[in-house]
Amino acid sequence: MLSEKIQAAFNRQITAELYASNLYLAMGAFLDALAYRGFGHWLRLQSDEERQHAVRIIEIVVDRGGAVEIQDLEAPGSFESPLAVFEQVVAQEQRVTRMFHELSDLAEEERDHTTLVELEWFLLEQVEEERVSGDILKKIKRVHDSPSGMLELDRELGGRPAQQEPAEAGPEA
Repeated sequence: MLSEKIQAAFNRQITAELYASNLYLAMGAFLDALAYRGFGHWLRLQSDEERQHAVRIIEIVVDRGGAVEIQDLEAPGSFESPLAVFEQVVAQEQRVTRMFHELSDLAEEERDHTTLVELEWFLLEQVEEERVSGDILKKIKRVHDSPSGMLELDRELGGRPAQQEPAEAGPEA
């Protein structure tokens, strides 16, 4: 059973993941409208991934006997440029990482070892999220004044394959 504090923190994390999903979807639409379809594609896939993270946390809460309370989501707002979009993506990933660290700290305080184990995957995932979005931002900063450089980066991001959810280990109980 989850403590009330852990349950509330998981529910905040679910909301943060769903907000990121909506944010990335809106960013993708913005960049699609600028004819950066590769950027849009990358962000739509990222949106899907964030939603999958939210669902994974929902399953943890339910499996542990908790109650899921999805909170209202803030509107994503407007965007200025691909550079500004990816600066915001990196900031969002850093914010989510901090939230997972705070949840992990809370689990340690509560001596909730199961939550600590469940959070390990998310913490490692955030390392990848920050690295990948940070690399894209670095590339944009190098080429944002070069139309041909931006088109090449757009083409690169358009090649991102959709990610499959890993198969569950072992037979269904």
